[in-house]
Amino acid sequence: MLKNLNENLCVSRFSNKEADKWICYEPSTTCSHSKRRTWKRLTGLLSQQEMCRYLEKNHPCSEITDNYQSISSRP
Repeated sequence: MLKNLNENLCVSRFSNKEADKWICYEPSTTCSHSKRRTWKRLTGLLSQQEMCRYLEKNHPCSEITDNYQSISSRP
């Protein structure tokens, strides 16, 4: 399930025995006729710490990092 960080960025969690992994997405601009918003993948599977570093480096908005921290800390 996609979790919105803001209107133009979301993440999804992939759980396994060892640790959760995360993927970041942005809106896709190729499908303009669809009623539903489609998303394209920005990253591969990243650990929680790797995703934090990615967001801090590429999207230095405190709202985004705060929202990710809130989402990633939930079970």
